[in-house]
Amino acid sequence: MKKIIFFIAIISSGGQSYALTQKIEVLGMVCAFCAQGIEKNFKATDNVDDVFVSLENYFVAIESKDGLDNKFITEVINDAGYDVQKIETFPSTVNQIRIENE
Repeated sequence: MKKIIFFIAIISSGGQSYALTQKIEVLGMVCAFCAQGIEKNFKATDNVDDVFVSLENYFVAIESKDGLDNKFITEVINDAGYDVQKIETFPSTVNQIRIENE
């Protein structure tokens, strides 16, 4: 029975594994240089597939295989001189978010 359920789950997902996207609201982020540093720090993380920083809307979107620990995310943002307002899992990919916000 377990094999059948697993097989059905694989078929219904198209056999693809989906990444996890986290959207982080950041307070006061207006500097392009700092945004570039945040993006670079997250992209250097092995688990991260894509990163988008929106200065206009004050958020960072991170797509990763398993998601990043909230504590780690907060440390990276704090080290750049900003504060995390909220971290949430988001249903879109980073590329979809990038297209919507550019």
